[in-house]
This record gives sequence, C-alpha cells and structure tokens, in this order.
Amino acid sequence: MIPLHINVKDKIVLVVGGGKIALRRLLLFLEEGANVIVVSPEVVAEIKELSNQKKLLWLEKEVEFSDLEHAFIIIAATNVPAINEWIAENARINQLINVASEAEKGNVIVPKSVKKGRLTLSVSTNGASPILAKQICEQLSLQFDDQFIEELDQMYEKRMNKKRKN
Repeated sequence: MIPLHINVKDKIVLVVGGGKIALRRLLLFLEEGANVIVVSPEVVAEIKELSNQKKLLWLEKEVEFSDLEHAFIIIAATNVPAINEWIAENARINQLINVASEAEKGNVIVPKSVKKGRLTLSVSTNGASPILAKQICEQLSLQFDDQFIEELDQMYEKRMNKKRKN
C-alpha cells in the first residue's frame, strides 16, 4: 500500500456499524466535509446526536447490497466479522474499502493522523498496532510548535501569491 491524502469533500462515505470504532472513523470524514451515511440497526449516542443535528444520515437497518452502490469510501466497522467480510467482497472494484477489524480484507487503511494548521501527520502500522500508530503520531506532533505552524502558513501564502502572479 502507498500513503495518500484524499480529498473527500462532498464525497459519499458509507459507514456500516454504529459503535465507537465507527464513530471514530466517521468523525474524520465529517471533519473533511464528506457526506457520511451510517447504516446500522443501533448506534452509540454520539452518532444518534449527529444524525439528529443533520450532520450525517443514519439508516436504521441492516446493510444491503444497494447501500454500497454509490459510496466513494466504505468503512466496514460492525462487530460481526462475517458482515464486514461480506461488505468487502461486495464492494465494487473502484471503491475504497476499509475493514476496521481486519485491515487485510480491505484496500484502504485509515491511518492515525494529527492536523496542526496546514501540517498533517499520519502514521500507520499497516494494521499491526493501531495503539502504537497513535503513540508515534502523537510523539511526532510534539516536534512542531505554533511558531512552525505559523511559518508553514506564511510559506503557503507566499506560494499562492506567486501562483496568482504567474
């Protein structure tokens, strides 16, 4: 696998499952402006609240083949391995699929990431240890203080001004 940063703004991200792992994943996509659809008969209170606030669409049911159809990215995050596997097997070849509990079943891993201004750090252990990835990412982020982030913003502005002049 190669690391990529993907623009998901206005893209359909389907999250199948309604637990804490599903919540963690969907928050990443909401933060980036994705249109998140959750399919699950039950969800944790936070997902229900996001649905009530119209920040995502919750389909209160079991997943069906038709739910997979239009998704750009699919997150299989149920607590039933057979369902997660079914989702991975039925996704289209051009869809990005993350199986939260078994990374090797999908074609995308969602790394641990930290954003500071324009700086995004992401770390993956390729499914070996999400806890270790989180620790490494947090340690790395401590190396970049507010002054560095400010300088990075200035670099971006200079670059944009130069592009506008050309």
